[in-house]
Amino acid sequence: MTESHTATARVPVIRFKQWLEQWDTFPYGDAAPRRKPDQFMLMFAMPAAQLRQLCDVYRRSHDHGGPEGIQRARDEVRTARIREYVKFGYPYGDLKDPQRTSDMLGLRKPGWLPTAIVVNILRPDDERRGRKLEDRHAVALAEENGSFFLQVPNQADLDEETSLAPFEVIDGQHRLWAFDPATGDQEIPDDFSFPVVAFVGLDIAWQAYLFWSINVSPKRINPSHAFDLYPLLRGEDWLDRVGELTVYREARAQELTSILQSHPASPWLDRINMLGEKGAGTVSQAAWIRALLATLMATGKGSGRRGLFSAPISPTDEPLEWSRAQQAAFVIELGLLFVAEVKAGETTHAWIRAFGDAEKALGDRRNLLNQDMGIRALLGVANEIFFRKASDWRLDAWRQSRIENPETSIEDVTEALVDIRNTHFHGYMLSLANELARVDWRSFDGPGLEREQKDQKRIYRGSGGYVALRNDTLETLGLGKGPVSVVASVVLSELE
Repeated sequence: MTESHTATARVPVIRFKQWLEQWDTFPYGDAAPRRKPDQFMLMFAMPAAQLRQLCDVYRRSHDHGGPEGIQRARDEVRTARIREYVKFGYPYGDLKDPQRTSDMLGLRKPGWLPTAIVVNILRPDDERRGRKLEDRHAVALAEENGSFFLQVPNQADLDEETSLAPFEVIDGQHRLWAFDPATGDQEIPDDFSFPVVAFVGLDIAWQAYLFWSINVSPKRINPSHAFDLYPLLRGEDWLDRVGELTVYREARAQELTSILQSHPASPWLDRINMLGEKGAGTVSQAAWIRALLATLMATGKGSGRRGLFSAPISPTDEPLEWSRAQQAAFVIELGLLFVAEVKAGETTHAWIRAFGDAEKALGDRRNLLNQDMGIRALLGVANEIFFRKASDWRLDAWRQSRIENPETSIEDVTEALVDIRNTHFHGYMLSLANELARVDWRSFDGPGLEREQKDQKRIYRGSGGYVALRNDTLETLGLGKGPVSVVASVVLSELE
């Protein structure tokens, strides 16, 4: 926080220390995202209208670069309900207009919001997605006769398109959104104030930890939903050690498997053996879960692989903000594109002709993609290629406009499938599917194989079969000529 500077408002604050000496020995980072936090916190009151305008999360949208860190998507239904509660209290605020008859007026009560909004005050050198807080927009803490106050910039001086605002909200977003002037609601005055608890210069990882402490640890919301709203939590090692992340990842992998099995557009519709019954499907639910955990859901801890759905896509960035619906759509669309390429190449590729035609090749149990090692290879190759190129291919630019509910619906996935076909990286998915169709997916007992080919494919049955099949698939992809082939060659050289 800066020293005193020219500002338009002075806000009295209480500065208090909340720190234990033993915390000094904790394993902090030397740099972001987990630097040692400040020992002092601030508490103050501020009109909702002013606080809202000073908080960057409420002024920027994904269309202008996207919010940074743990800030969640806006739920209009929730904010509208909060507005009605503030005006009329409970239960009148929850009544529909036809129910608000004259004999119900006695149900009106004050709509108090006494719980503090939790914010982080950015320092002048703090950056969010390449934007640095300007000195003239920084908040200053000053002391006068033993009392503390904040000097805050004129909120009208903050340009909505280019400026980084000095506050970012950790908890309480929807309470502030309820005071958005864009609603045209004139019944709530601008001097309606909130209590605020403020941290100073708190790194993004600590903000995610604080959110978890406030909202998830007391079991107030579904942990899986929390990981959709706050992707940074997906790779936190402190969660991994206590088991929460492991439980989350396994639950997420099961949810994705269930969607792949049930979505009408999925190429794996009714083809996953969910209960381990004989003849009920080609690959078991457990095998799919293991494959997802080892590939797309891998956290990248230690020497492990980095998963596209869980690990930060660069050392200084966060995991992709994709929801369950988007994650499912990525896998389904890749499968659909592959099926289309197999059908288009049934007269070109020898492995397809050996089965008779594309339909038989896709459905035969002697196709490795109808066995667990083939699914692991397919997901592993896609993960390695798209993780490496996530930034270049702008995977983080894909964001859905609608708010995902805690339970992912068929409609959520269907909308995500429509959206993904308009993304920048969809062409690379098509290129990968085209290259994958060239791979010989016959198992060792597949039709038309020479003795030498059979012996080579027997390798996939051993303990090292998963790695061998993934690497052989990457090698075949590397022989192509498209952009995916170039990436496949680089990835293989790094794996060897």
